[in-house]
Amino acid sequence: MYKVFFNDSTFQIGVESKKSSKNNISQTVDCENHRFVRDLIAEIEKGDEAINYLLQNNETELVWECFKRQFVEIPAAGGLVKNSDQSLLFIKRLGVWDLPKGKIDKGETPEIAAIREVEEECGVKGLEIIRQLDSTYHIYRSPFLKFPDNLVLKETKWFFMSCDDDQTLIPQSEENIEEVRWIALNEIDKVMQNTYLSLCEFLTKTIPLI
Repeated sequence: MYKVFFNDSTFQIGVESKKSSKNNISQTVDCENHRFVRDLIAEIEKGDEAINYLLQNNETELVWECFKRQFVEIPAAGGLVKNSDQSLLFIKRLGVWDLPKGKIDKGETPEIAAIREVEEECGVKGLEIIRQLDSTYHIYRSPFLKFPDNLVLKETKWFFMSCDDDQTLIPQSEENIEEVRWIALNEIDKVMQNTYLSLCEFLTKTIPLI
């Protein structure tokens, strides 16, 4: 099952939804031709309410490949970083809490890109990758591409990292990062109240496993 976020709406791509999540599905869609993706995007953009689509098909991987072909794909990588106190490293960009991440440059592995992005956005050194985490997917319209062909699908590969916390955190201001902070696990609710839906779901699923 793949789950892709677009604003507050979602696309779930798979054979069937789990029984416990059926109430979260607004519409079930049969995928018969490639145009269905653009039609669904248009429906989301013209409405005011979130829509949660289930793109149901026995050939999940075929539907996923068809889905991806409707977008410009940009690979990204980032880090969920802990220190010796088990606090987690967050950035605040344009007033919203987020994890450090960014585009994978040509010739980079996701691991190298993730470490570089965390170093650049937070001003830290000495990062060590513990393991890879689940990827997240989201769609957005790029201001650098011509409408209507400016829909971007970004997969962010996440890595769980450790870091020496005895460092001065330096927000990368040229990337509109206003603050970098270690946040204790018992204060994560403050992040959840002011972050993106996709990241909120990622943290809810991931934090109990680290």
